[in-house]
Amino acid sequence: MRRIFIISLIFLNGCFFGIFQRPKTLGEGNLDISVGASFQFTANPYDRQDIEKTGYSLYPNVGFMFTYGVINGLDVGFAVFGAGMGPFLRFDLYKEKFKGVENEFLLAIYPLYDALFSKSIGLRIDAIYSWQINKNFEPFLFYQLYYHPYFQDFLDPKPLGHIGKGFYHFIGFGSNINIYFERKYKTPDLRFSFEFGLLPVYYNQKFIPVFNFGLGFGGDGLFKCRKERGRIYCPSDILLNFLYLILLGGSH
Repeated sequence: MRRIFIISLIFLNGCFFGIFQRPKTLGEGNLDISVGASFQFTANPYDRQDIEKTGYSLYPNVGFMFTYGVINGLDVGFAVFGAGMGPFLRFDLYKEKFKGVENEFLLAIYPLYDALFSKSIGLRIDAIYSWQINKNFEPFLFYQLYYHPYFQDFLDPKPLGHIGKGFYHFIGFGSNINIYFERKYKTPDLRFSFEFGLLPVYYNQKFIPVFNFGLGFGGDGLFKCRKERGRIYCPSDILLNFLYLILLGGSH
């Protein structure tokens, strides 16, 4: 746990893009725990030494999310991101099975309080469309809107990249890879997710693309241990090693 705490302090230092959750509502009584690492790669507006030397910069971030299905089609949860922390709500707008593929469109609303840096309240809204090919693969597309007063210091109010001061617009796609230890479970015990996205920014009369790559890890079996072939197997050990590798990669 100490390792997780140290990594969290290092990586909770900026913007966090991506969803890193199941791209569909969980269903009544189901729980999901998510951890995601977001990497923004850009020659972007922030005037830092690494940009002056190399022309680009890499911004790593970690997010933690806990989601619970209150009823079918409605989830609540709590999230901690680089841009803030707070409760959130997710709900279905459309859900239909077509030719064996389950299609779903949902909205998620996050009021976020930035307790570490700006001491202000922001807002994040996710629009997510997913089509579950089978129980193991969940590809999705998403649009993400961020508003935060802190962002006003970095961006000019131009139509490219945001509408008005303090707004970011982010688009992306990705997929979950679900793992079930037992067939009877309705939700995956473990999930691995990957995401790619783009944040278009207009700054100092220049268009600056901010590319994002994300990796996630989660599932309601994340902190459950089970016995296999006489040995105790704990998925949380994989999580610790995963975060540790991210830390090593970000330090080089």
